[in-house]
Amino acid sequence: MATILITHGIPAEGFCALREHTLILPPPLCAFSEEELLLNAPAADAIVAGGKVSAAVIRAAKKLKIIANYGAGYDGVDVQAAREMGVPVTNIPDSVTQDTAELALGLMLAASRRIGEMNLRLRREEPENLFGMGKYMGQSLRGKTLGILGCGRIGSRTASLARAFGMEVMGYSRRGCDSAVARPVSLDTLLREADVLSLHCPLTTETRGLIDAEAFARMKDGAILINTARGAVVDTAALLAALDSGKVWAAGLDVFPDEPRIPPALLQHERVVCTPHIGTNTALTRREMAEACSRQILDALSGKRPQNIVNGL
Repeated sequence: MATILITHGIPAEGFCALREHTLILPPPLCAFSEEELLLNAPAADAIVAGGKVSAAVIRAAKKLKIIANYGAGYDGVDVQAAREMGVPVTNIPDSVTQDTAELALGLMLAASRRIGEMNLRLRREEPENLFGMGKYMGQSLRGKTLGILGCGRIGSRTASLARAFGMEVMGYSRRGCDSAVARPVSLDTLLREADVLSLHCPLTTETRGLIDAEAFARMKDGAILINTARGAVVDTAALLAALDSGKVWAAGLDVFPDEPRIPPALLQHERVVCTPHIGTNTALTRREMAEACSRQILDALSGKRPQNIVNGL
């Protein structure tokens, strides 16, 4: 019998395949602190990482055979420390694709049609002041050019969904963009020509702060920014300046650099739609994510090579 340490209060029903093993979970909707992770790490044969797993936790887990990252992005796990300890780190890119792409489209619609702003105004103001043709005009997605930054699974699915709204799609990815997914362009062209820029790249040293003041200056006047990737890809101060100047017409954000803290200026801006990192937060997808992690853990415990190892072991 193995011990599986689960860092966050993930719905346990998705881990049915691990029922013969011991699961250490925090209370529902809670997360273990660093101190609690360090306390439990020595007993762990596997860790399900729903957030940060530090080098100290990994080094304390002397029995560890796998860190199964509960998501596609694994920047919260110290993959180098895991590599040094000979522990494979896996991710689950397939389970998260559809729901994250759906949320990207939802944020596009909310930002372009001013849905969040209108919802708040109807609740706070006299409705008779808001109804009427020509008031609070939004933007149509139909006929607009969507720029996909990061043409992996989620970016590709977002491109496919966007075509149903009559959007033209172009894409840029460091590894190249499949022409069947989107028209391949350079990063400079993507910034200059996109009416809507949707971010789907991982957080790396190259992408941290990639969308900064210089990038915003190159973008079309009145562009819309959507971020369901990682908050730190965008320079928040530069985004606020671009919103205030009108360079960026609106933004839809599911991720933030210092979650759960969000700059009040973002939350208070009428043209910013914010959601609290809910890209994969549906019951179906959460269960599928847990099942995918369980399969990887069972493979590692049985001596098989698990799928989707991200740290080169």
